[in-house]
Amino acid sequence: MKPLTPTRHGIVDYCACALMLGAPRLLKLSSETQAVSAGLAASYLGVTVFTDFPPALRRVLPFPLHGKIELGTLPLLLGLAAWRRSANERLYFLGLAGMVAGAYALTDWQANPDET
Repeated sequence: MKPLTPTRHGIVDYCACALMLGAPRLLKLSSETQAVSAGLAASYLGVTVFTDFPPALRRVLPFPLHGKIELGTLPLLLGLAAWRRSANERLYFLGLAGMVAGAYALTDWQANPDET
């Protein structure tokens, strides 16, 4: 049994979006990294608000598809880490990749979205 139900996963996603918006500025990363991270936050938020689970605003995307979309961002995050000049920026994107991989691994993707 995995600890992240669909509802808990949604809460984690909303928190991750806030982190992607605020962390680069707090860490004093480049304006380019701040912009890229804001774009990532917007895309994650877009998927989250339309996923079939209770924290969504409009339940359109099947929950397992949400997982596949998130998993599909891992190569992008790893690529962003690889192409950063600053060690702090590389670590930031590697941290995001680890967060996505961890959330994916801890989520029960077959669970009924309406069960908490």
